[in-house]
Amino acid sequence: MKVVLTCFAAPTHFYSMVPLAWALRAAGHEVRVVSQAAMAPTITGAGLTAVTAGAAEWYGDQHAPDLLNAIFPGCLDQVRDFDYASTDTWTHTGLLALEHMASSAMFATMNDDQMVDDMVAFARDWRPDLVISETYTFAGSIAARLVGAAYARFTWGPDVALRARQALLRMSAELPACHREDPTAEWLSNTLGRHGSFFDEKVITGQFTVDVTPPGMRLDTGLHYESMRYVPYNGPAVVPDWLHTSAERRRVCLTLGVTDRSHGQIDHLDAVLGALSPVELFDAVADLDCEVIATLDPERLSIPVPDNVRAVGFVPLSDLLPTCSAVVHHGGSGTRSTAEVHGVPQLMVAEGWDVVRGRGIEAAGAGLCVPVEELTAEILRDKLCALLKDPSFAEAARRLRDEIHTLPTPAALVPRLEALVDAYREER
Repeated sequence: MKVVLTCFAAPTHFYSMVPLAWALRAAGHEVRVVSQAAMAPTITGAGLTAVTAGAAEWYGDQHAPDLLNAIFPGCLDQVRDFDYASTDTWTHTGLLALEHMASSAMFATMNDDQMVDDMVAFARDWRPDLVISETYTFAGSIAARLVGAAYARFTWGPDVALRARQALLRMSAELPACHREDPTAEWLSNTLGRHGSFFDEKVITGQFTVDVTPPGMRLDTGLHYESMRYVPYNGPAVVPDWLHTSAERRRVCLTLGVTDRSHGQIDHLDAVLGALSPVELFDAVADLDCEVIATLDPERLSIPVPDNVRAVGFVPLSDLLPTCSAVVHHGGSGTRSTAEVHGVPQLMVAEGWDVVRGRGIEAAGAGLCVPVEELTAEILRDKLCALLKDPSFAEAARRLRDEIHTLPTPAALVPRLEALVDAYREER
């Protein structure tokens, strides 16, 4: 069969999809990956065939704050204060503000008109049997609807945004019809209408979802999920020589993830770690009896590095984390999932919806989570020491690892996808 995978120009979102793409290829299926042109080197670097659509890259909407406040006064204040983890505090006003932000600043820019039109044109020409879209790349579901292909979402973490949308729809249903705003549905209805089709909720939810989230951490959305074991892929990489040598002391990884290699790790450090400066960060770990591997570019560091800290720039986490006793990170999906697969306790310094994922790690006993606004050097040190000293965290992390290893591999999932395509694909 012919399979399209599509992801807006965000390499870390795409990386989780690569093992499934190769499993489909290895099973004899034709695979194309559609994204903005900026992603083409990332796609071809993974040995896959790229198809470009839309603008050169995804910039996001630089004018979104002004537009949002004009459409929905106070929207940004509502979004900044939104607590994704505490559902009992949710209000219709807060959820609507969140949906306005998501539809205008995220979805409509990740899937601009040219991206959608190019995706549709390619699908009409190539005629895929199955389209698998990164969870926010709705251009894929639009194209699948128009050509009668089966359609699946691919999620790289718990369905935090979708759970919030479902809550909004439930609250809206209790209001008079004139107050039932749905900016995402309005945008998608207009976009589909340009191509002679119509919107329903499956354009957002997919006919089914391929999910790498461990089932015990999955949020209850009532949708059809197909579990897949997460297989780490970090992009093209070379294992450094020092990693071949056993560590003399316990290792701790401190990482901001792949994304910040391109956005400036040191400049971004304060945003990720709250009020901590790089000096305070290093002071917090300087006298710990462990080797700290910091995936920060040493050439960009303008401060002394403690003797127990090794600044290494990029190193493939799938090779580094198995040698570590703990990892400190900002909640990125790739880092979190790679730590889960290797049974490494995690300290997540999280903001926004990453707090939900952090709370899931805490509930499993496999780590700790600190909201970014609460972080201090003392808290960072105390939480990290707790991870290293209390063996229950390592034991729980190993249990989570063992649960993940019971899930279907990408290769094992392929026959199931073939059956689902037969069940869901519309007659041509």
